Amino acid sequence: MKASLKQLRYFVAVADCRKVADAAKLLHVSQPALSAALAQLESIWDTQLFIRHKAQGVSLTNSGELLLKHTRHLLQQAHSLEDYVRDLNEQVIGDIKIGCFSTLGPLYIPQLLQQAQTDYPELNIQILEGDLEQLEANLLNGQLELALSYGLDQHSRIHYEPLADSLPYVLLPESHPLCEYDSLSLEQLYTEPFILLDLPHSGDYFLSLFQQIGHQPKIAYRSRSFEMIRCMVASGRGFSLLNQRLRTNQAYNGGTLRMIPLKSDQTRPLPIVIARHVDLMPSMRARLVTSLIHKIINQANIAEDNKN
Repeated sequence: MKASLKQLRYFVAVADCRKVADAAKLLHVSQPALSAALAQLESIWDTQLFIRHKAQGVSLTNSGELLLKHTRHLLQQAHSLEDYVRDLNEQVIGDIKIGCFSTLGPLYIPQLLQQAQTDYPELNIQILEGDLEQLEANLLNGQLELALSYGLDQHSRIHYEPLADSLPYVLLPESHPLCEYDSLSLEQLYTEPFILLDLPHSGDYFLSLFQQIGHQPKIAYRSRSFEMIRCMVASGRGFSLLNQRLRTNQAYNGGTLRMIPLKSDQTRPLPIVIARHVDLMPSMRARLVTSLIHKIINQANIAEDNKN
């Protein structure tokens, strides 16, 4: 067993007061509890620290005098460390590593970095992109303080703070006959060639939309790349279901795309969240980054509403 900081503080208080009763009042503990703590400390160190005098308090032994000096120094170091940790958590400087779901990153991360550089120039935000499984693993092992992600298949050791709901839509090439509709049902789509965004959990989410109508889609291609999906659709290889709406209808290959809403009774909103480990207390840096993300997504939602 090792001595605790509490026992060391008790030792110094009794040495300063020279009476156990006075030290107990100063420390707001009972006299028996203080006496027991001192006895335990002497047992741990195998050294008598005090000579007890009836009605006259206590005096330090030679060993107690020597150990008192070192104990004071150790407590000063502990206090300095506590101050340093408190300052570290409250300052908006240094590094913070955050995760981002791969399809969300292009929409929000550049603006986050730009805003953070303006508001907190000494804050260095490091980004790790990944799918849901990768982000979850890195939150649980402490590599990430937080992650901008989707709230699918939520883990019991991760806290999810909701930001917004993202509705699925149909992605079609501009020339597709179904582009004449203002909205589409899954019954109109399941016989068409389907290009699936096949990321962990995400693919299951899109397939579950078809399961609720009792049909299986005709999967023509699978890809883990958001832009590969868009280019394949633009090339006329099929349709896709996605959640994140870009501000352009152009694919990388120059093709033009149409984004058409699903019928409202067939949509299942996908929550956009900030995720963090339930046992990790957010630092000041994490709290400020979270606030910036809230602001950016709220502004994006307002702009989208105004456009509609």
